[in-house]
This record gives sequence, C-alpha cells and structure tokens, in this order.
Amino acid sequence: MDIDNELKQALTQLLKLCRDFGIQPRLIAAVWLCADLRAESGTLMISISPAAVTTSPIWLRFSNRWALTIKTNRNSKASKRIGNKTVEIHIAIDRVWDMTSNQTYTISSDSADVPIDDAGDLLAPAVSAEDLLILKLMPLRDRDLCDIIALLLDLPNIDAHTFWANCERTDNTSHIAARLRKLENALKSGDFREAWAEYYGEPLPRREILLPLTKCAHC
Repeated sequence: MDIDNELKQALTQLLKLCRDFGIQPRLIAAVWLCADLRAESGTLMISISPAAVTTSPIWLRFSNRWALTIKTNRNSKASKRIGNKTVEIHIAIDRVWDMTSNQTYTISSDSADVPIDDAGDLLAPAVSAEDLLILKLMPLRDRDLCDIIALLLDLPNIDAHTFWANCERTDNTSHIAARLRKLENALKSGDFREAWAEYYGEPLPRREILLPLTKCAHC
C-alpha cells in the first residue's frame, strides 16, 4: 500500500530529525500503513530506546522541535499540520501500552529498513514481523482483526519460535494465545467479513483466507 503525500512528508521529516539528534527510531508500521488514508488525519507511531532520552538537553531540543507533549514518562505525542491533513505522532519510549487490553509490550531489538512507499523512494527502520503481529493482536478490535489478516497475507513467514519467545519475554503469552484463538475462530466463521468490507471496501476471496489460517496454526 502506498501512503499519501502528507504522511510521507511527516515521516520523512521525523526520520531526518531523529538522525540529526542521533536518535534511532523504529516504525510501528501497522499503526499507520493500515490507517484510513481517506481521513483528514493520519497517525505515525515509532518506538525509541530509553537511552535516547537520558541526555535531557538533546531530548528537550528534539521535543521542542516537534512540540511534543509528554503524556507519561514512557510516551510522547504531537500533532503536525501538513497540507490538508493533521498528522499525529506517537512516540513510545521503551514500552508500548495498549489501552484496550491494558497490556504493555517492549519491542525486541530486531529491525530492518523497509520500503514505505510503492516506488521504494522512502526507507524506514521498522519493527520485526513478529513484533508487529503481537502489537496488533494485543487489542484485536475489528480494525485490528482486518489489519492482521492483511499483514499475514503480505508479511513473510512468521518465525513461531521468535514470536512466542517475545510473548514470554514480555509476559504476554496467555493473552496473545487467547487472541490467536479469537482470530482463528473469526477466520473460520467468517465473522470478520463485515468489518473487512467496511475498512477495505471489497470482500476477501475465500481462497485468501487459507493463508492467514495456516499461519495462525503454525504459530
């Protein structure tokens, strides 16, 4: 999926600012790649190491440049108007907190530069496929359910050992296992179809449901 110009501009500026201040971000891609790009607002979400904020003057200058509001000692938030769109920027420091499930997750050290736009002009450091799947499973609202199906269709094979090791490392094993059962039941029953059609505008061919089902079983 290609991203619209406003989100691309915001991400380009944010990545440049991180480089200027020596901060190494990791993009939590699903939050914005699967966003409704027709809306008047968009969301960028990145994770950074706590080490990035230990040098107060650097972090303060970085925060001031983007007018970040420190919500807690673990999260920052800002908004930036670009063209006709307001782009929200969420920065998770060390841990990502999911308000829906009240679960937290510390992203692993695995990351890779991935092409963000269809042309491949913009590369960004992104979290691993295993991290991404866990982050979307944590809340598993209707939109997350659809996003996960889309991600499982597009992502390379999920490494089950790494996936469950990350769950165990962050004490999320039982929660994620229950979410996977819910996802599998939704795929088998077709309960996701209405939400899928609402968010993606067209039905998902039955043959394409088999791949997410297979990947869920392998996890």
